[in-house]
Amino acid sequence: MCCPPSLKRRARRRAALPSTWISAAALLLLFWLYLYGIRYGSGRAEVKGPLLGTGSGGKSPSSSSSSSSSLTDKTHTSPNMAPPPKQPNPNGPAVVLPQGTYIGTTLGASSIFPKAVEAFRGVPYAQDTSGENRFRPPQPLPESTQTFDAESWGMICPADGVVRSNMSENCLNANIYRPANLVDRDGFTKPTKGQKPVKDAPKKRPALPVVVYIHGGGFNTGHGTERNMATFSAWADAPMVAVNFNYRVGALGFLPSDVTARQGLLNLGLRDQQMLLQWVQDNIAAFGGDPDNVTVMGLSAGAHSVGHHIMYYSRAPAGTKVPFAKAILESGAATARAVFYPTHPRHLVQFREFLVAAGAAGVAEEDIFPHLRTLPLATIVEASKAVWDKYVDSVTWPFQPVIDGPNRVAYSSLANAERPPLIPDLPITSWLAGNHLRIPIITGFNTNEGTVFVPSRANTAADFRAFFQTLIPSLTADDLDALEALYPDPVTIPTSPYKKVPRGMGKQWARLDAAYSHYAYICPVLQTAHYMSGATGGNVYVYHYAATAAFGTANHGDEAPVVSHDLDEFKEMQGLAEVARAMHGKWAAFGLSKDGRPDKGDGKGTVADWPVFESPFGRDGEGEGKGEGLVMVFGEGNDERAGGSEKGEPAKVVGLTEVERATCRFWWERVWLSEGLGGRGEGKKWGGAKLG
Repeated sequence: MCCPPSLKRRARRRAALPSTWISAAALLLLFWLYLYGIRYGSGRAEVKGPLLGTGSGGKSPSSSSSSSSSLTDKTHTSPNMAPPPKQPNPNGPAVVLPQGTYIGTTLGASSIFPKAVEAFRGVPYAQDTSGENRFRPPQPLPESTQTFDAESWGMICPADGVVRSNMSENCLNANIYRPANLVDRDGFTKPTKGQKPVKDAPKKRPALPVVVYIHGGGFNTGHGTERNMATFSAWADAPMVAVNFNYRVGALGFLPSDVTARQGLLNLGLRDQQMLLQWVQDNIAAFGGDPDNVTVMGLSAGAHSVGHHIMYYSRAPAGTKVPFAKAILESGAATARAVFYPTHPRHLVQFREFLVAAGAAGVAEEDIFPHLRTLPLATIVEASKAVWDKYVDSVTWPFQPVIDGPNRVAYSSLANAERPPLIPDLPITSWLAGNHLRIPIITGFNTNEGTVFVPSRANTAADFRAFFQTLIPSLTADDLDALEALYPDPVTIPTSPYKKVPRGMGKQWARLDAAYSHYAYICPVLQTAHYMSGATGGNVYVYHYAATAAFGTANHGDEAPVVSHDLDEFKEMQGLAEVARAMHGKWAAFGLSKDGRPDKGDGKGTVADWPVFESPFGRDGEGEGKGEGLVMVFGEGNDERAGGSEKGEPAKVVGLTEVERATCRFWWERVWLSEGLGGRGEGKKWGGAKLG
C-alpha cells in the first residue's frame, strides 16, 4: 500500500464521472464492498475478510489450503471468528528456529510464479503488543521447542479505525519466501535431484541474498503483504530470500508528544522495524539466507523509514552490527515531508485531540499511558482514525516519526541509556554532518507523486497559497511569492505548463501536484542521492517511473506491482510487462549482488546499463556540481494502465531537467521549515561539514 486507503478512495472518486447517479451508485458499491471487508490497496481490491468479529492474537487461515491451489501470495482471508490453532502440515517445508519449528507451504510454479516458492507466513518476530506491552518497545520472543503452523497468515496491525477479524495487537510477524526444494529444515543446502548423498560430507548453508520490504501507508495504515515478495523472489534470476512484515502504525506505533517523550515511548513503529531487522540477522540463516547480504527496501513511509535507519546505524552504540548492506528507497527519504520535535505545536495539539477522542482527556499525566493500556483496542483505533480524518486533507498528518534525541529546544526529549535515539537530530543536520551510512542505494520517484494528496477542487491562486501556508506555516509572503513564480499560475499565465487537468478537477490541480511532488518526494529523494553520491563507500542509482495510470499520470506508488513483477496487476499489458522485466530485473540484480550493482547478473539483456548518479548540485546543495545527474527512466510513454495502447519505452537514461534542478534548489533552501520546530536555518552551523 503506497498511501493511506482514505487517499486511495478519494483518488478513485476524483477519477469518476461527475454524473450524480453514477457517483451515488459508486458510493453504494464502495459501501457494500466495505461491509464485506474489501480494502483498497495500490491499484487493486484486496480481499481482507468480513468485518464481523475481532482478532485476539490468533492467525487467519491461509488463502490456500494446499501447495498447489494458491497462485498468488497477497490476500488475507479470515472467518467471522478466530479458528482454533491449525495443525501444521507434516509434509510442508519446515524451518527450525530458537523460538520453535515452523511448517510453511509451497506455492507451485504457474503463470504467476515461474518457479515454485516456499512460503512461511505469520512467523512472529516479537511478542504480542497488547496489554502491558501496548505503548512499549517491542519485546523479544522466548525460546521454544514447539511446532507451529506457518501456512496461515498472521494477524495484521490495527488501522483504519476498525478492528477487523484479521487484525490484532499480536501483529509483529513476518512472511518469508525462498525457492522451493533448495534448503532443508536446518537451513542447509539440499542435495540436487538425482545426486547421491556423500556419507559424512559436511553440510553447507547456501547463504542466499536477502531482501526485506518495509511497507508504506503514511505511518497510519498498511501491512507487509502490500508488496508481493513471493513474485519478487520467484522472478529473480538467481535464488534469494524475500521478507515482508507488519509493524505498528497510527497512535499505537507513533504517538508523539511531550508526555510520550518523557516516557521514552517515541517512534515505536520504527523500533518494531529494527526488531525485525535484528530478527533477520539472528534467524535468516535457518531459511538459507545470508545475514551479511541483506537489502532493505521500502516504499513511501517505508522509504522514509529506510532513510532514518541509514542515519541511525551510522552512529549506533558500539558493537551494533548494521543489519543491512544495501538499501532501496522508493518515493521517500529521511527529509521527506515533515520530521518535527515531539514538542512541535502540531504534535501537542494532535496528542490532546487523541486523548479527547479516547475519553482520556482528564487523566493525570503520570497515569495517561497506564490508562491507555487498559482501554479496549477499538477505542484506541477509533480515536486514532478520528484525529487522522481531521488532518488528512491538509496533509498535516498525525502519528508520524519525530526527532527523539536530547536537544536544546525540546526539553522533554531525554536521553535513554537502554534505547538510544532513533532520530537523534534534524535529518538535514545529519546529512550535512555526514552522519549516515556509506552503502549502495537505489532511490527514485514517480512523475506525479502528489495527485492522490492535493486538493482536487482548488481553482484559484489563493487556494494554491492557502494549501502551502497550512502545510508549512513558517513560509513567509516572500516564500509564497517565489513559490508561485516557480510554478506559474495556469489561470493567469498563458504559458503555464499546468493547464491540463483531468475532467472534474480544479484548475490548480496539476500545479499543486507538481509543487507538492517536489516538496514531499522528488526533491527529498534527490537530496538523499546528492549526499550519498558525495560520500565514499557505495554507488547511488536514481530512477524515474513514468508509466501512466489513473488521471493519465504516474502517481505515487504506481511502480509497486511493476517492481515486484506481480503479473496479476497488469495482465495482457505487453508494454508494462516489458517495463516490469526491466525494473524488477534491476532491483533483483541489486539485491543479488554483493556490491549492490543493478546491472550485474540481471539477465535481461535488453536494458541499458544504469549509470551511477553523480550529483549536478554543489556540495552544500547550491551552485553547480560536476556530475550530470543521470537517471534511469522506466516506462516513459506507456499508458496501458490508463486505458491506452501505447507500450512506451521500458527504460532509458536521461539527465535531470533544469526544472528539477531549480525546484529542488528552492525546496532544499527551505527544508528547515519542515523539521525540528519549523524554524528557518536550524542546524545550519553544519553547513561547512564534509559530505564524505
